[in-house]
Amino acid sequence: MDNIYTRDPEVIYQTPNAVMQQAQKELIGSKGQDIHGKDYKTVAIRVYVFRKYFSNYSLITRILDKTDDQVSMIAEIYTPGNRLIATGHAVEDKHTNFVNETSMIENCETSAIGRALASFGLAGDEMASVNEIERAKAKQKAKKSIANE
Repeated sequence: MDNIYTRDPEVIYQTPNAVMQQAQKELIGSKGQDIHGKDYKTVAIRVYVFRKYFSNYSLITRILDKTDDQVSMIAEIYTPGNRLIATGHAVEDKHTNFVNETSMIENCETSAIGRALASFGLAGDEMASVNEIERAKAKQKAKKSIANE
């Protein structure tokens, strides 16, 4: 009988950074909406990618303040170890648009989730997280090269 503590040699374990790079690659490859010339990834697409690649992370929303005319919310992303890793805030006014007249809380929650996911690293083309990673690696390589001279 196998020991329950023996790792399956067929399973490949990845770092969270490697998983994030895969998630960002899928997100960038997803069809978004053209908004002012930018390929905007909807919150629905980003939530899908988040759930697919980070299924053991938590995404929690809560209302911070609510009146008849306005609501403010926060969305928080927690690691499996219950460490807060990203947040997003949003405020919506009921009289801003037709959607808010009927669905102010839902719209605010979606906005807060979108901001938390962007902060987490799942924003799509409009946030250069993949490019930032590549630039950081290039800078790190340049620093090593200078140090070795």
